[in-house]
Amino acid sequence: MIVRTNAFNTLQRQVQETFDFAVVVCHSVPALKLQMTLLDKGTINQLPTPDYFTINSTTELRAQAKGYKEKLATYLFLSSFSFFENYFGSVLKEIFDLNTSIPDKATLENSLKNNTNTKPKRALIGTYNKKHHQRYEKYSFELKTNGYITPDELLKIVAFNNLYKTIQNLKANEIPDFLISHFKIEITDLEKSQFSNYRQLRNDIAHGDHPKLDLRKVKEANAFLRKLAAKIDDFLTEHYIKLNNYLE
Repeated sequence: MIVRTNAFNTLQRQVQETFDFAVVVCHSVPALKLQMTLLDKGTINQLPTPDYFTINSTTELRAQAKGYKEKLATYLFLSSFSFFENYFGSVLKEIFDLNTSIPDKATLENSLKNNTNTKPKRALIGTYNKKHHQRYEKYSFELKTNGYITPDELLKIVAFNNLYKTIQNLKANEIPDFLISHFKIEITDLEKSQFSNYRQLRNDIAHGDHPKLDLRKVKEANAFLRKLAAKIDDFLTEHYIKLNNYLE
């Protein structure tokens, strides 16, 4: 059984809803063109009243409908890429939330303040002596009840906070190498190249260029992004989610 993250399920739903809307548009525009032809011939008296907008003239509508396939393909591609970027940030946050318990700022500050140069800490410094084992247990318990955070835990907190800040500020072009270096996911050179091409296409559109796009190319891009997201999801759920019944 394949376990999917909530982030991946959200990605699938968003993409499906967007393509469902595209299906409606691809039915609606040809139907509108037919209605305008019938209106021109006098077969019908008026066009259906649109939701949210006033009725335009057939001249305006024909101009607005011109090139609708390319425009639809562009908006679908932008949506697909945006959904993938959102998935990336959401899935890592989800993994962190499932596995990591980070104290808030006040709790951390209080722990450091209350456990600075205390008697229990002084008693536990030095070389281990078997004769003092019960003493070690006693002062270790006192530290725990006083909210003591071990150096290992402190380093994990620092590392987590730095990693989380990096993710929040990460740019799309850094995603593949970030996954490779930090999470040890194997992203192939071909996958990196394809992702880079789609990222550049997104940037070109955002900067006002008009690359030629059709629905076939958009479907190819969406299939690649979904496959990459599934690969990331598989790896993270396999290696970065706790086993509920694992006994340490």
